[in-house]
Amino acid sequence: MPIYVGQPCTSCGRILTKTDDIVVCPECGSPYHRDCYISEGKCTNIHLHETGESWQPTVTQEEKKPEKLICPNCGAENSAEAAFCCNCGSPINMEKASGGYQRTNAGSYNQNPYGNGGYQNGNYQNQNGNYRNQSQNGYGRPYGNPYMGGMGGGFPFFGNSAYSADFAIGNHTVAEYSDYVGSNSPYFIPKFVRFEKGKKWSFNFSAFFFPHIYFFYRKMIPMGIVMLLLTAVFSVPTLIYYLYAYGIIGEAIVSTTSFAVIYNVCSILSYVLSIFAGLFANYLYYTKAKSDLDQIKTEIVEYNSQREALITKGGTSMAYAIGSVVALTVVFLAVMIVVMSVATGTSA
Repeated sequence: MPIYVGQPCTSCGRILTKTDDIVVCPECGSPYHRDCYISEGKCTNIHLHETGESWQPTVTQEEKKPEKLICPNCGAENSAEAAFCCNCGSPINMEKASGGYQRTNAGSYNQNPYGNGGYQNGNYQNQNGNYRNQSQNGYGRPYGNPYMGGMGGGFPFFGNSAYSADFAIGNHTVAEYSDYVGSNSPYFIPKFVRFEKGKKWSFNFSAFFFPHIYFFYRKMIPMGIVMLLLTAVFSVPTLIYYLYAYGIIGEAIVSTTSFAVIYNVCSILSYVLSIFAGLFANYLYYTKAKSDLDQIKTEIVEYNSQREALITKGGTSMAYAIGSVVALTVVFLAVMIVVMSVATGTSA
């Protein structure tokens, strides 16, 4: 956080150094020693909150005019005119590194004061223009930037772009959604950004081919149950036809006009169900993630407990997915038994 080094702590007034554990108010950007912030229990710059203003440095970069810039990432010395560290490539002069534009939004430098290291934006740009991320969460797991979604190699049509860990998606950050989603967050994060802007669809091939399995796998149990039941109902005519095709039952049932109509209608509805799941599964997952994050952050105040709850509540469940397959198999077996009994009674 080079912008805060050399500035006074808002609480104790001591100058902040590069070795200090610096945190900032997420609303106004006022810098503190972590211990000072925890001791205060809140930001003391109330007037900034009331006016909606952001904290500004008391000493500008021009007034300091350092002969050397120390890289906050690796500690290497660099020329005062350098934009990126000569050793590791991290940005050391944000204004130069961003082509003359320096963000003043305090949220860009936000660290959670109660975190064990907090969410730290570790993005930097190398000579090829690619973004790398050195951030790790409190459990040592990297966030995995860039969050690239789907195919396209970065083409805007596919929504591919890099998002820092503290990038806000509505009321929550990329890091929080990343903890909730788990290992496949590079696929979901760009889509969540689109959904927050009002979009409601993006195609999911897994949900298209395996609707009920996918919803159970992503722990969307109510929707998974609905998909399972609809899949079972729409598949019954096909199951009956296969029983006839393999000679298990006679043609008494399948030869009727009503069966042909029901068979065709259920086939069409089955395709419609798959298309619906493919188009809206990602959006439904976003609404669930957003709701769960709202609930967890409301009910749990302590930072590390919050993150544990996010990881536990989110993620995937192979057990649920397998259970859905078993459940559908049981339903099919029950249907087969009933159909065979009816066919036998009809024949008799």
